[in-house]
Amino acid sequence: MIKEDLPKITGEGTYIDDINPKNLVYLGVARSQVARGIIKSVSRPESALLSLTWEDVKTYMPVPVPPNIAKSSKIIRMPVLADGRVNFVGQPVLAFVVNDRYEIEDVIEEVSIDYEELEPVVDVEKAMNSNEEIHPGVKKNISVDLLLEGGELSAKSRADVVVSRKIKQNRIVSNPMEPKGVIAHWDGEYLNVYGSFQSAFRIRNDLREALNISPEKIKVISAPNVGGGFGNKVPSYPEYILAAIASMKLNRPVKWIETRYEHLKNPTIGRGVLSDIKLYATRQGEILGIEGYVAVDLGAYNYTINPTTPSFIASLLTGPYKMKFASIRALGVFTNQPPTGPYRGAGRPEAALIHETLVEDLAEELGVDPVEIRRKNLVGDNGYVTPLGVKIDPAGYNEVLDTVEKYYRKAKEIYKDKGISIVVFTDIVRLSPGEGARVRIEKGKVKIFVGTGPHGQAYSDTFSKLASEVLGISQDVIEVITNTTEGLKEGVGSFGSRGGTIGGSAVIEACRQLLNKINMPIDKALKELNGVEVEVFYRSDDIFSPGAHVAVVDVDKETGFVKILDYYAVDDVGRALLKEEVEGQIIGGVLQGVSQVLLEHAPYDDNGNPLFSSIADAGVPTAVEANYNVKVDEVEFPSALPAKSRGVGEAGTTGGLPAVFIALEKVTKMKFEKTPIYPWDIMG
Repeated sequence: MIKEDLPKITGEGTYIDDINPKNLVYLGVARSQVARGIIKSVSRPESALLSLTWEDVKTYMPVPVPPNIAKSSKIIRMPVLADGRVNFVGQPVLAFVVNDRYEIEDVIEEVSIDYEELEPVVDVEKAMNSNEEIHPGVKKNISVDLLLEGGELSAKSRADVVVSRKIKQNRIVSNPMEPKGVIAHWDGEYLNVYGSFQSAFRIRNDLREALNISPEKIKVISAPNVGGGFGNKVPSYPEYILAAIASMKLNRPVKWIETRYEHLKNPTIGRGVLSDIKLYATRQGEILGIEGYVAVDLGAYNYTINPTTPSFIASLLTGPYKMKFASIRALGVFTNQPPTGPYRGAGRPEAALIHETLVEDLAEELGVDPVEIRRKNLVGDNGYVTPLGVKIDPAGYNEVLDTVEKYYRKAKEIYKDKGISIVVFTDIVRLSPGEGARVRIEKGKVKIFVGTGPHGQAYSDTFSKLASEVLGISQDVIEVITNTTEGLKEGVGSFGSRGGTIGGSAVIEACRQLLNKINMPIDKALKELNGVEVEVFYRSDDIFSPGAHVAVVDVDKETGFVKILDYYAVDDVGRALLKEEVEGQIIGGVLQGVSQVLLEHAPYDDNGNPLFSSIADAGVPTAVEANYNVKVDEVEFPSALPAKSRGVGEAGTTGGLPAVFIALEKVTKMKFEKTPIYPWDIMG
């Protein structure tokens, strides 16, 4: 067992809601009950200690937008509290503070909000073809419109075969076990913020921008345990800003703990991608290129990194294949639904479903083996630059495919009349710009501070193991502190499959520099030195992690219910830092990829009202639905980083989505145009 998991398993872990400072008060939020409208009036609750509306806060949620996107886009940031208009059900309109959390629901009943309702637009395809402007001046509701184009565009004329796919990947609520939560405490000099975070530094940056406070005055510390994240806990939320404002007004610590019902209706929602792509190839099976569009449902506002999502997905559509050209229009479209943001994979699974269904269709059109069509076009192990300029570093593409082929051939022998798929993908591991680490000798021990924040990954065990290897000391004398702005000058966080690889590399580099600095045996240094330290910010470009998965699927002919009979995952992990953790990450990721195909959906009606009110409604699987085996096999083609690893946090989701989707098409002999695929879609 991984040592740091024991407190969680035995119920001794400390989460944000377990922290209760003295003089604590609670934040509640009254939210919009309509999807689109003009606010005519808001009544403040009389029983609250404090209430806040737009007039009291007048600030917007930060949105980091690269210059190339900002220049050509219509960026509409979300107000922390509705600025006279509401644009989705659940949008915060009024915030208040009470002494007892159980007063919150009663106080919400006191608040009266009068609206002039407007017609909402809730479908991404209708939105981009509508004259109804959700935000005045944003024509066709298009926020982002970029053309990603490169390579030998004339190669299109050499195509003998063209296959096309239009797929709508419906929106999904990212449901970590622990909803969001924060405690903000202004002590007269510093804003102290504790919470369930993936990135303390990102939270600090967001608070600095929204509140116009110097970063030196903000201390952000993640709770000792974070019950899952899946991208949902990377950015700040309006409630974080509101808790901070309330604490500064009351000079008391303010806690906000999200209810599950609030979570279901709030940012950030995942997926929501409509694609229509053509793939061009020769009769001999050479893939020439792709063209088409990707339209991302941004929801009601630009939020967190969603302005970059369309171009990110578009840039990955060539997958692990050599191509002559690519021409993709990347669109970000507003609708009257909660804003979208990163959800496990954050563009990688969406892209993999698109390119793998196209490659599978090409194999069928040409009547060739699905393994061989992929092998023929694979980028190879020595690195590759795609037509869109994406640099893929050397990795074990051939070994991954060769290994998974054995599983595929065996499955074809065993399961004669079932749906069997093989998919190949490459996951971008978001290492840039790097990560910070500080190593310090203190009272006979070594303390390590790292900017990444675990939310289910075993970072303490991982980083202490790497430090132990470099320093030549026992892990027992190494203490790891993660995800606090107090420990480091500069850090980034945990997302994009980056934590172990870039965080581990920063730890290795800091430990190496520490050995050079002390210039004596480490055992002697631990006895004689105190307070000697080294801090680094290890920089790196992004790398890629190839994978290939096989899914075996059957369908009950009477009910249309789908059963996963077998699943094989082969992934290049570079170096398996902790084998149990690698396998756990891949298996958990597969579960979420499978669930997108068969279960998960966050549907809204034509009036913008959510048609779900619980985890069960949103399609989150229980142990009953997740009753299949995932066999994991690791290829180890070391990366160029000191840790030698490659990220795996999103690999399972990226492979699981297309693998099960295609296997289901094979067993049903149908072509599907959306996720999820329900039994009634299969039965007709």
